[in-house]
Amino acid sequence: MIKHGLMRWMRGVAGMVLAAGIAVGAARAEEPDKLVLQLDLGVRNVQFAGVLWADAHGWFEEAGLDLEIRPLPKGYGDLAANVAAGEHTIGSIEGGLFLSGRAAGEPVVAIGTMFQASPLGLVSKVHHGVKTPADLVGLKVAVHGDGHEALATVLETGDVDPALVTVSEAEYGDGPLLRDEVDAKQAYYVDEFVRMRQAGHDVTVLRYKDFGHRAYSQVLFVSETTLAENRDALVRFLQVHHRGWQAALADPEAAAKLVVERYEPQLDLAYQVESLKQIGELVWAEDKRTGAASPATWTEAAERFRSTHPDAELEPMAAWTDFTLVEEAFADGEL
Repeated sequence: MIKHGLMRWMRGVAGMVLAAGIAVGAARAEEPDKLVLQLDLGVRNVQFAGVLWADAHGWFEEAGLDLEIRPLPKGYGDLAANVAAGEHTIGSIEGGLFLSGRAAGEPVVAIGTMFQASPLGLVSKVHHGVKTPADLVGLKVAVHGDGHEALATVLETGDVDPALVTVSEAEYGDGPLLRDEVDAKQAYYVDEFVRMRQAGHDVTVLRYKDFGHRAYSQVLFVSETTLAENRDALVRFLQVHHRGWQAALADPEAAAKLVVERYEPQLDLAYQVESLKQIGELVWAEDKRTGAASPATWTEAAERFRSTHPDAELEPMAAWTDFTLVEEAFADGEL
């Protein structure tokens, strides 16, 4: 009796230990994968509406992800370098700046993009009559450091001699344009242009994408280490990213309201609604799979970068792009 009772007790203890081990293992398996999305703006506005919609509705958590959406802090420094040095971090950056970072030796890889076309353009007052690149002849044009190659492409497309356009470095803010210190200024037509129109200024925009500038904006990129160690989590991120943008663009008014009320109450709601409506044509400009990028567009961007940076050493595209994560994200055909 004692022997049989002892055996039953031991079997019971073993069962409890096994059950406890299974429970701990299950808990560990269910721990979400940590990711950081480092934005290239200091504000979480509707340029990131798809991600913010998914975050607010808990879709990243449902996919087993613990995602921190981090606005760009003041004094953050070089975005590509910081993402390259960070753990489990996804960066969002302009295509040209991504290429600059890679050419500078940063071990970063593009895994997708938020905008499949560039929102870059030149904003000018209507009275200048700027509708095509040819209308820039004789004008003073201000561009930022990352915009010279884009402007060069636009002028080449319009068969305009660059010597006939006075180009200077742009200050941040609308002041120089509104004070007529320059005639046209580089801007996002989904952002600064909308803001000036909302403020009542009589301005127009020359959209670069309409005149030969093929480039990606809000490129999603990671370090080579993050890609190797977090591949499955990154695929799930891209799946939720797609779902979020589908929902946000299906109802721009609701999405803009969510962004303002939940994330950035200081933003003007009407401004955000109009900006998001402009963004809609950029997200799926090439492919209905959100985040997808094409080798052809990256090849063109790389050739343009090399032509304007003759001393830069940019490796072949296979070293700094990975198209397979998007392919995996859409492999089941449900998205």
